Amino acid sequence: MSVRTEKVAQEIKNKLSQAMSKDLSEISGLGLVTVAKVIVTPDLKIAKIYLSFLGNKISIDECLEKLEGKKKHIRFLLAKLIILKYMPELQFFHDDTIEYADKIQKLLNEIKVKDTDQDQS
Repeated sequence: MSVRTEKVAQEIKNKLSQAMSKDLSEISGLGLVTVAKVIVTPDLKIAKIYLSFLGNKISIDECLEKLEGKKKHIRFLLAKLIILKYMPELQFFHDDTIEYADKIQKLLNEIKVKDTDQDQS
């Protein structure tokens, strides 16, 4: 990525985090939404937004569907906060890095327990 696309991605991430905490908190069932990563295409037309959800009362797919329904409003909020010639089209994705890291940690703990059990035998 070029420096410009990285800066735009970082700015979108920061401003979207603000919008999520202030203006979009009325979306019920989402729980805590964290913007994990934003990747912007080189032509700045598309922004892929990776989100993680904690404490959500509904499934991940339903969370993403609710955000898709609010996409125009989110773009409007971002356009007010970020001055760009064109506001990128937003695409939302689930970032499962936290769940994946938790799964790996559990597997490592299981291996450690098995090793200590074998050493004691």
